[in-house]
Amino acid sequence: MTQPFRTIQETKAENDFAQIYSDQIYNATLAAATNTQLTVPGGGVMGAITSFGGTSNHNKVLAVIRTTGDIWVAVNKTAAVPAGSSFAKDTSELVTNVLDKAYLVNVGDVLNFISKAATTPSVSVAFYALQS
Repeated sequence: MTQPFRTIQETKAENDFAQIYSDQIYNATLAAATNTQLTVPGGGVMGAITSFGGTSNHNKVLAVIRTTGDIWVAVNKTAAVPAGSSFAKDTSELVTNVLDKAYLVNVGDVLNFISKAATTPSVSVAFYALQS
């Protein structure tokens, strides 16, 4: 069962300071410069909200990512470490060990992770169901 992420007004403090411990936690130590995939799990208490830009409903979850080093994350795309010194449009976003990162994703989406060459950071992903 996936723990619900509480969004009602009466529990705002709980979300901000003492979130329920997730029962859907996945951990891995990434191989250097190798794309590693994790499919967003379903089941449990799932909320349905309207998708952005459409009218269909999807099961949404919050994926909270923590890491011991720099990684790049992509959703439903292969993750890639940026190359070169100029800015370019990309599908991967940097996640560092300084601050946790949370993504709103669909059940069944594939999260892709990659690290720089010669680094093998540990990554933890906790999933929380969103209420409708």
